[in-house]
Amino acid sequence: MASTLYEDLSCSICLTIFTDLVILICGHSFCRECITLSMSSQHQCPQCRAAVPTEGKNLLTNHILKSLSEKAKEAEKLKKEYGNDKRGTFWLCPEHEEKLKLFCITEQRLTCVICRDGEKHEGHKFKPIKEAAASLRQELETFVQLASDDIHVIESQANTQREEITKTKEKSQQLETQICKQFEEMHQFLRKREDEIKNELKHKEEDDVAKMSGSLNVIETALSESRELRGKVTSVLKIEDSGRFLKSLTEGNNIVAAKSSFRPRGNDLQVVNDSLSLGPYESHLQFFMWKEMLQVIQPRAELLSLRNSLTFAARPRKIGIYLNCSSKELSFYDADNMTHIHTVSSSDMSMPVSAYFNVDYNDQVHTPLTVCWY
Repeated sequence: MASTLYEDLSCSICLTIFTDLVILICGHSFCRECITLSMSSQHQCPQCRAAVPTEGKNLLTNHILKSLSEKAKEAEKLKKEYGNDKRGTFWLCPEHEEKLKLFCITEQRLTCVICRDGEKHEGHKFKPIKEAAASLRQELETFVQLASDDIHVIESQANTQREEITKTKEKSQQLETQICKQFEEMHQFLRKREDEIKNELKHKEEDDVAKMSGSLNVIETALSESRELRGKVTSVLKIEDSGRFLKSLTEGNNIVAAKSSFRPRGNDLQVVNDSLSLGPYESHLQFFMWKEMLQVIQPRAELLSLRNSLTFAARPRKIGIYLNCSSKELSFYDADNMTHIHTVSSSDMSMPVSAYFNVDYNDQVHTPLTVCWY
């Protein structure tokens, strides 16, 4: 289509798009200069050979074809400028096929001169393309600088976040090591106490079993003697002959002596009962282990030292403690003049704490710790 259009708008003499198009009475069109030169040697149409008067007034103008020719020339110019790049058509208004020379600031789009004068753009502001491009370029350069600064800040934040992640992982590793160490200390303590309590149980078992074994030996001896005597008497009773009975009974005088000295001992012997006991460990072992573990827990000391203060003329003799339940703050004061020493807030602590006071004694000062109540 485009090729045919360009051919229809081309002069058959110079074979280019019409320049200052004129039309002969035969209907064929040529460039004014081309047809003027051609008619200087022959007075006929170069295309159909029809006779053409020599008067210049016979050269008519077709304004429609002239306008189309000019637009085609503009298109050819853009084609030469952009080569085969289809972007060349970008510079033509799709509605009016005019070159886009203006930029509508209101709608932020390229327009042609006809668009500017149309109703659609009535009241809009326009700028030449170069001026609008320079203004927008400056705005974009400012935007790029702002974006670069923002990227720098975000990159810094990303690096900081990575560092925090690394710190968190390192802290987690440290805490894991600390947890393992502290649990191992508790395990060692519990294993030690377990061995001690087991040994205590073993010793008590050995003592109680020894006592029971001694009692069992006495009981078994008495049982053996009684069974032996009963057996002898029973064997004598089986003799029916009176002479032999008396002779066997009195022979050696053993049975008679044993009979006269025999007395029941069943009520005299005592069974040693089970007395094995671990005391409170037997029923409340876990509770007492927990109480014992409290004695070996090493609390973390609060790094609060009066030596580091610039605010005291002398070391306080009395320390006042004030607990503000509403604000959850614990404050320390010099009780003599109520000078503030230090305040600990619940927001500074991630877990419950206990208070321990460490008093340093030396050879010169032996002042005991004094707690003042108000």
